[in-house]
Amino acid sequence: MSYWRCLWLAVKMIYQLLCCSVSLLFFCFNVLWLFCNLAIPWCTLTLLLVCVASKFVKLQRSPNEKRLLSLLSSPEDRPSYWSIANRAAGYDAPENSKAAIKKCLARGYRNVLLDTCLTSCGEIVVANPKRLNVAQQTLPELQKLDITEQHPLGSQYETESVALLGELSDYLEAEADTATLFLRLHDNSARTIDQLQKFMAANENFTQRTIVISRSPLAIYQLRKQHPEIICGLWHETYLSLAILKSSTLITSIYGAIFRNIIAPVIGISVVFLSKEEFNLHIADLWRNVGVRPIVYMVNSPNEKRYFQKTMKVQYLTDSLRSEPHLLMKA
Repeated sequence: MSYWRCLWLAVKMIYQLLCCSVSLLFFCFNVLWLFCNLAIPWCTLTLLLVCVASKFVKLQRSPNEKRLLSLLSSPEDRPSYWSIANRAAGYDAPENSKAAIKKCLARGYRNVLLDTCLTSCGEIVVANPKRLNVAQQTLPELQKLDITEQHPLGSQYETESVALLGELSDYLEAEADTATLFLRLHDNSARTIDQLQKFMAANENFTQRTIVISRSPLAIYQLRKQHPEIICGLWHETYLSLAILKSSTLITSIYGAIFRNIIAPVIGISVVFLSKEEFNLHIADLWRNVGVRPIVYMVNSPNEKRYFQKTMKVQYLTDSLRSEPHLLMKA
């Protein structure tokens, strides 16, 4: 008797388990059906509200477009027009140094990108955070270092220490008044933005020749909200650095569209730095259609440089000016 009772209880339990499983499947199906029917309208409505809201917080792009063109020079200035010297061509001379800037200008290249960081004592200095732990050191500690020692050709240059942003401004005013400076912010904290705002407000000539670059849209917005005359650019990290964007080209397209059509107009950028691996003519046209000039990084080989000059017709960031195509052809 007990055997049949145990068998009955087992069958009853299996039956109840099947009923619960079927109920769970129907519940999941209903939730999926509801999501499919409501997600698209709600997503559309949300996107519409974001677009409308962006019009009220939108910052004006640089009021003088001629000023931007004069800073970037024009295609008539070929061949020096195409290249922007990363860290003042850090492969050719000690990076972020006055000697490197002087060497760029002597070769006829006036577009220079330099790194800036904030020290532990709150001073903005010109240094590469990947080589120097700027955030953990004070200004006196950094100025004891000889930045030429880290370069293979450092022995050919005079000893030079890490420069303050103010010292760089004075040097450019005295020695390199034709240079256009791309100032890349590696520290996007509110403290850095506040210090930079104060400095640029007190140094109008420096502001007129400088384009501030940051990977943080919020930092650019905060900077230009107080000083809309500052020309800014966005450093766009590679899509492949974000795991979620590797899974779907649709998500990648949406992500790019949000940056181009919502974020870029709101913060009022004038240039954008894009990875060469993810750059093509279509992407270039999309950015130009929203009034933003694309610049490609990092381009170092002569063939790549010739490709971006002749085919893409876009400026590029490079670590060396010795590999410029026209120089190799002369040689």
